[in-house]
Amino acid sequence: MTMNAAATEREDKASSDQSIIVASGIEKSYGNTRALSGASLEIAPGEIVGLVGHNGAGKSTMTRMLAGREQPDTGRISFAGQDSKVSWDSSEAERSGVRMIYQELALCPDLSAFENAYLSDPRKTSLFSWRRAMEKRLQHTLDTVFPEHGITVLRRADALSMAQRQMVEIARALCTDNLRLLILDEPTESLDSDSAAQLYEYLHSLTDKGVGALLISHRMQEVITHSDRVVVMKDGAVAGTATTDSVTEDELLVMMGGSVRADTGTLNRVASTGGDASDDGTVVSITHGAGAGMKVRTGEIVGLAGLAGQGQELVLRRLWDAGLLRRGVTVPKARAYVPGDRQTSGILPLWNVAENLTIAASKVITRFGIVNARRKRELAEHWVEILRVRGGAHAPITSLSGGNQQKVLIARAFASESELVLLDDPFRGVDVSTKNELYALMKAEAARGRSIVWYSTDNAEMVQCDHVYVFRAGKIVSALDADEISEERIIADSFDDSSGHSS
Repeated sequence: MTMNAAATEREDKASSDQSIIVASGIEKSYGNTRALSGASLEIAPGEIVGLVGHNGAGKSTMTRMLAGREQPDTGRISFAGQDSKVSWDSSEAERSGVRMIYQELALCPDLSAFENAYLSDPRKTSLFSWRRAMEKRLQHTLDTVFPEHGITVLRRADALSMAQRQMVEIARALCTDNLRLLILDEPTESLDSDSAAQLYEYLHSLTDKGVGALLISHRMQEVITHSDRVVVMKDGAVAGTATTDSVTEDELLVMMGGSVRADTGTLNRVASTGGDASDDGTVVSITHGAGAGMKVRTGEIVGLAGLAGQGQELVLRRLWDAGLLRRGVTVPKARAYVPGDRQTSGILPLWNVAENLTIAASKVITRFGIVNARRKRELAEHWVEILRVRGGAHAPITSLSGGNQQKVLIARAFASESELVLLDDPFRGVDVSTKNELYALMKAEAARGRSIVWYSTDNAEMVQCDHVYVFRAGKIVSALDADEISEERIIADSFDDSSGHSS
């Protein structure tokens, strides 16, 4: 399965003189953390190579090496047609036609969409006409890749939704006349299913023209569907290769070193530390405006579902900012919020894991207004152990992978004494194993009496909830109990004009 005749044939093709890029024996360390341990990877023209692995496996580090953003400690990267004496760096990668779509959105918030695109467009433009030229380039690319995208390229990046920022990030990477290798790091995590389908359709049109592509995603089915072969990374090394015509999602998870079953270890670790819920009363209710008719009881996990952009995030903001938008909203005083954009609104980049994790737990770690260093250390170590955060409590938060950063943000919410935890698409860019750990954590915390309101762009995740509200145009169109929840039912209710919900 992992190395059949077809896979061998394809690797021989990639090893030939026709390979676009070859990375051989790449090693990279950051202090005491070894990110890559002799990893090798090759991509042929017109080939889509999937790259999978758990958070912290070395995928993003490998992509930065291929894009010339960082230099390996040892090993070599060679590109087709490149002078062997020339070092591989970001300038050489750009000249060679390598473009990258980053997992963490890298748009400058104070600049417009077209100004952000201009910063990364290698084509020269007149001093007096660059604005108009860049507007046209970005608009044309967006129209080509994402028809009916609804984005005004003159708008500032911070005024765009997460999905729109992701589209701009993708489009600006495609604003080039010399594309030979496209690296896509979690490109669909913020996109709805229609936009993701449009992206993949365009990607296949590029590979039909000979462009090579490296696709990194935790959405295994997308990788299997759209890649020619899949390279599996584990602990900084390549653990195996599989052809997509014969491999299954479960087999890839096993190769990654994970389990295809739900994680019960986290559930047991958390559940053993708490008591039972003592109240079955309603703790959240909305009677007017967006989300009217919604109720949440003590110890419930309630999902906000439906197509992206239908008012789910507005409901979360109403529950979080109830003091400002109080009319018709009832919530407990103690609330915690995990934002969808961890880089902008989540992590504190100058602080370590412990400081990020305990910032909202002042009642737990202070006495008479003074922080108890021992309690702070114990609380951080407790949650690091529960969620198995790689790097430990004293690691810089920016040294962690995206998935481990997300663990810290979720741990921050549950480390507080909040009665209500609000989650805005918290598992974006998180691998399957980590998701299982976090699902288990949510269930354990709900069993202890916390109430959780959770919005996800992945409707399949909603099966973890006790109740789900399906939204359309800011209104609840259906309310589903646990035995009614399925991705198919949610999608059907999202489009069914006859569905309705009475409060």
